[in-house]
Amino acid sequence: MRKETIHTALAFCDPKGTYSRHAAVTMASIFANTEEKVCVHIVHDETLTAENRKKLEDTAHSFGQEIDFINAGSMIDDKNIDVSKLTADGARGTLYRLMLPDITVNSRMIYLDCDIVVNMDIAELWNVDLGGAAVAVVPDVWSLDYKRGVPLPRRLAMVWDMLGVRRGEYFNAGVLLMDLKKLREEYDFMKEVEDFYARYKKCITLADQDCLNYIFADDKLLIDERFNRINAEGAGEDDLRGSIWHMAGGALKPWAVCTRPYVDDLYWRYLRLTPYCKSENELIRLMLAGLSSPAYTHIHSSDCLRRLKKQASDNIFRAHIWTLPHIFAAKLRGRKK
Repeated sequence: MRKETIHTALAFCDPKGTYSRHAAVTMASIFANTEEKVCVHIVHDETLTAENRKKLEDTAHSFGQEIDFINAGSMIDDKNIDVSKLTADGARGTLYRLMLPDITVNSRMIYLDCDIVVNMDIAELWNVDLGGAAVAVVPDVWSLDYKRGVPLPRRLAMVWDMLGVRRGEYFNAGVLLMDLKKLREEYDFMKEVEDFYARYKKCITLADQDCLNYIFADDKLLIDERFNRINAEGAGEDDLRGSIWHMAGGALKPWAVCTRPYVDDLYWRYLRLTPYCKSENELIRLMLAGLSSPAYTHIHSSDCLRRLKKQASDNIFRAHIWTLPHIFAAKLRGRKK
């Protein structure tokens, strides 16, 4: 007999119609490794096409699991929320995970980014005892390195101090086990989000992740790295089981470039279990097309200069150095909670 339904949420904007495929991979990886009943809540907006919606539905139904679609875009419009004030770059998709307490009725939820494969039974995360904490989270790679004795970069130390985060406790927000009931009862959550961005918008580079670290600085449970494993260095085929693998890192996605042998393979293996890939021959074509097309892949062609220019522009204008004056100003004002 199945136990209670495990509720998970994926949240994304898909203006190019390509990100839904990655969500399907995350879903397939959950379903393939979990015996319990799972309901995946897709938090989306009008950019989710009917074709992609059908493929996501087919992914869930092929495993005998449930799927629920929540149009957060219309909910934002109904509430007259100014998205530009709630995110660092005005990206609606970034906002959706922050709205989960308001747009779902569930008491507990697992949130996952869409650059994730769950190579374990998701029930292990679902059954974590929060012990009264609002969220269960995994320390980010910088925190894990700090705990291993790696010196903390000065700018990062300043940001953590500004956010009220203790050294080594900054977490990655790509995997969250959330007590939504507590958030509704004890937090004015969206108001805290809005206040955070109004105060620190120009000081941060990781948008909602910095926001969540600020809000939950003193109300989180730190859990094992295997629930949000980012560092794949030295990982071999025998190390893949029993972890949630997070392919974090800008353009370093498995569908764009192969930087994590064995781990990146998982993306393509689970893609084969979705309607986005119907045969082994199609899988090979998709792999070759994906790994040869991104802007950060240097291919000898007339396109080279344009690609390099874009990479240089991204490196310059997304640099952390532009946040430093605002961080110093925030330190002078003092942190208010």
